[in-house]
Amino acid sequence: MKDNISVIIPTYNRAPFVVSAVKSALAAIDHMDEIIVIDDGSTDDTQAALKPFYDKIRYIRTDNNGPGAARNYGIQQTRFPLVAFLDSDDEWFSDKLYLQRQVMSAYPQLVFCFSDLISRLPNDQIVHKILNIWRNDQWVGYTGSLSDWNRILGPGQLFSSIGRLPGNRSTFNVHIGNLYPILMEVYYVWTSSILVRKELAGDSFKFAEDRNICEDWECFARIARMGPAAYLDCELSIQHVHDAPRLTQVKDLIQVTERIKLLHSVWGQDDSFMLKHSERFSEVLRTQHIRRARYLIKEGRAVEARLDLKSIGGGPWSYRVLTSLPAPLINAILGMRRILIELGKTIRRLIQRYPSLSFPSIPGGIQ
Repeated sequence: MKDNISVIIPTYNRAPFVVSAVKSALAAIDHMDEIIVIDDGSTDDTQAALKPFYDKIRYIRTDNNGPGAARNYGIQQTRFPLVAFLDSDDEWFSDKLYLQRQVMSAYPQLVFCFSDLISRLPNDQIVHKILNIWRNDQWVGYTGSLSDWNRILGPGQLFSSIGRLPGNRSTFNVHIGNLYPILMEVYYVWTSSILVRKELAGDSFKFAEDRNICEDWECFARIARMGPAAYLDCELSIQHVHDAPRLTQVKDLIQVTERIKLLHSVWGQDDSFMLKHSERFSEVLRTQHIRRARYLIKEGRAVEARLDLKSIGGGPWSYRVLTSLPAPLINAILGMRRILIELGKTIRRLIQRYPSLSFPSIPGGIQ
């Protein structure tokens, strides 16, 4: 019982994908585990698509209240002490829960464990080691953040010294430690990769219901404060990249605004954390405010951009100059920048076609 797992699959209008997700979960669970599908008020054929699985899953339909509410309701419905999530447009490797269950059993002090993942592109190309990519992505990462898991969580130990490997899986390192500080910098815990121990996560184990992005990042940061986490240095989940709508497909400005709110609401409100890490917090926050100022400048919202720069005591010289100009002039400069960028692209194409030609360099501007 203490090692049984409740799998929560929230879904909304994912009829073309949800069956594959459910099948991958069925392949990963033990016979005593459970799968709970929370249908967040779908208006497509999701319910019909899942009917053949009603004897294997618990299907619960709710009003459409968003991903945070759907996951929270799923948590309330769970019967077992370990909880995993699987987004309905993604999949697991069949040994995901088998491996994670053994780690959680071997280390009862763990609040959660997680792993790396792969991405499958629309052309079926596979991209590996996604966490390394995310670490350098301005949306979810931070330039200069630690990349060595030995330094992030502590020295790794081979999984083969912890538990049994399935026949087709080579051994890998497991790192255990405090993930809370690094989560301020990088979204290392993907929702479909985590396995949580409810009892130790406590009241922190809940998702914000008033927004559709960063709600999982906030939840996992809060439970990371509660105790140690384990990183399994292997790929156990599959993120499907597709053209269907995603809640995370938002404008850069919205995303960075939510990330700034996340920094303030979690780490910025943590007095004990700030006593030790205030300088690093300020560095990460400064980077996000500069990003936000850049997006505001591009939209001609100079007054708001000035406020962002003022909040961090300045910012790049070029940004400060631009935000001091009248909006029409900013728009004219940005329009000229776009023309120069297109001209630069044309010149590069000509150089590739006619290598003997020589052209002057084109200035860049705001990147």
